[in-house]
Amino acid sequence: MKKSIKILIIVIVIGLVGAYGIGNYFVEYVLGRKPIDFTDKLSPKHSVSIAEVEGRVNAAARINALYENVEFKEVRIPSEKNEQMLYAKMFLQEDSHLWAIIVHGYNSRHQEVEDIATKYYDWGYNVILPDLRAHGNSTGEYVTLGQSDKRDIIRWINYIDQPEAEIVLHGVSMGAATVMLAAGEDDLSDRVVAVVEDSGYTTALQMMKEQLKYRFNLPSFPIIGFSNMVSVLKTGLNLYAPKPIKALEKADLPILFIHGDADIFILPYMQKELYEAYDGEKEMLVIKDAGHVVGRYMDEELYYKTVYDFLNKYVEGMKSQGAEIEVVASIF
Repeated sequence: MKKSIKILIIVIVIGLVGAYGIGNYFVEYVLGRKPIDFTDKLSPKHSVSIAEVEGRVNAAARINALYENVEFKEVRIPSEKNEQMLYAKMFLQEDSHLWAIIVHGYNSRHQEVEDIATKYYDWGYNVILPDLRAHGNSTGEYVTLGQSDKRDIIRWINYIDQPEAEIVLHGVSMGAATVMLAAGEDDLSDRVVAVVEDSGYTTALQMMKEQLKYRFNLPSFPIIGFSNMVSVLKTGLNLYAPKPIKALEKADLPILFIHGDADIFILPYMQKELYEAYDGEKEMLVIKDAGHVVGRYMDEELYYKTVYDFLNKYVEGMKSQGAEIEVVASIF
């Protein structure tokens, strides 16, 4: 009998150690901070078209022109609980009450959305480009998939010391999930007037299930459970918590939902589910043959004309500018 109990205990210990090891691997793989030059060989790859290459070349030229003609400001502020130091780069106008907070995606940094910033700056916006926690110049060792980041975006919104400000949130990928989560926060400032989400996920859990299948050909059970146990203990993040689709139930802002129909990272059905779940004012743009977050390169004119026309309906400061702004050519 004693021997049987010992064997049972050994089996349980081995099982727990194995479960922790599996969970820890995936927590570090998914949530661990990565170096700037990190390349994930397992990340979904899409075929790069000539249109995308040309779009990226145009985007790089706009970014270079922005830096040549406009000074930027670097700002660091503490997170709400003072556990992280948050970084953002800002391109400011001399006299404008329009603001855009543009949020990058997973394992990225603010430089990856500077091309979007050039457009907003052309349209007369002050632009804030934050680095999410555990990315770029912000501190943090673990990514939170939008869960803590939503509160960091609230911090940047409240940083804007301008009562008459009109603020737009524009996010891509995990940044899109983050701005949707922020849009559902009870203390969101009423100065936020619109949201643009590009390739966001319905829930972090569903996104991870899809990627487990795609990258590793593994089932979500029991790996997600093991990973969540480790994540809660090690990082404080409950992987079941980030649910942009649920946050939309509390949001009350015009939202533009953008997705590429060839996205194999965050699958296109998620855009449809998000759009259908939202009861507020909304529009949807599907970009043909576009992979993950490359719609703005594949069809620059369609992308930015749609964003501009959408915002022009809801941002009073854009309406008051009078003359139509060219949405493709840069002012530089």
